[in-house]
Amino acid sequence: MPFADLLQWVAQSAKTGTLVVSGDAFQKKIYFQDGSITASASDNPKEFLSYYLVGWGILGEEELEHMLQLQERHGTMLGELLVMIGRLNREELDRILRVKTEELIYDLFLWDEGEFRFLDNILPARKFQAQAIPVDLLILEGVRRKDEWQRIRDVVPDAAHVPRIVRALDVRKMGPVEIAILREIDGANSVERIALNCRIATFHVAHFVFQGIQQGVFELLPPSGEPEPIPGLGGGAWRFLVKDVERALAEGRLLDALAGLTGLEEKYGSQRKVAELLGTFRSRIQEALDRSGLDDRAVPELAISMADLPNVECGPEEGFLLSRINGIYTVDEVLKLIPGDAMENRLRMKGLLDRGLLRLKRNSPEP
Repeated sequence: MPFADLLQWVAQSAKTGTLVVSGDAFQKKIYFQDGSITASASDNPKEFLSYYLVGWGILGEEELEHMLQLQERHGTMLGELLVMIGRLNREELDRILRVKTEELIYDLFLWDEGEFRFLDNILPARKFQAQAIPVDLLILEGVRRKDEWQRIRDVVPDAAHVPRIVRALDVRKMGPVEIAILREIDGANSVERIALNCRIATFHVAHFVFQGIQQGVFELLPPSGEPEPIPGLGGGAWRFLVKDVERALAEGRLLDALAGLTGLEEKYGSQRKVAELLGTFRSRIQEALDRSGLDDRAVPELAISMADLPNVECGPEEGFLLSRINGIYTVDEVLKLIPGDAMENRLRMKGLLDRGLLRLKRNSPEP
């Protein structure tokens, strides 16, 4: 299903719940209330609220760490905390949150493939700053941007490239946004850095640079040296991912918790505090598996007839797992037949057990 059609389906059905879209690199969640988009979440660090707060110069990295500590201490949403202490007013916070949500969604229009599921009437248990964004205008803009990006990326491959002025420009016909972008083009700032300094979306800068290159007034330099650090990914940014894992564990979404752990390990595993939390979280997941009885010697079998199996609603990984269960192989033997992470596959088996599609037949005798 094309992403635009998927959004249209949710909107026209006036659904309330969470649309989860998973790709090779990231997972995104879009929250709906009666068919309108109310908030979003992502495990892409460039779609965190902290990315905008630091990248737009509202907070420094050390200030962000301090604010996150206050947030933990008082249980207040980060945005609300910034309003309370006067760092943002309500209108500024609403604008940041809207840009964050819109850019997250526009990026999904560029994905070639992914998997989605809609969690009907399920919204985050935590409080969040609710918005009411109509879907129709987002779809029109998303489709337009997708077409534009296809042309732009032939000339401006990514936001790490650096534009430079090579010929004088006539600024008399430029608007305030274009003039602000032009002031940031100094032969050192990347497209992304210019967008952050101007507090606008990367797309607008890339489009302006693309037009300038077409007119011969700009040239594009390759990225310089090491990749720029991601704003908001200082010492405390891992706390956002930790909270997602904690929520998933509390709600019994063990597969989501494990996916969050993997992201934490990849990005922040070298930090001592994170490493300690990773061990604690894995222990909690293992405890849940132990309570289910899915030890290595347990023998799972189908709890439904083979005739009903084609009618079972499940993902491809679950289907493959079901096809390897014959009432003879132990859990350990089944897992050896399935590619991928053993704990992840064991959690899928637990999910099938919880849904009543599997049952444990017996324990194999001691050797």
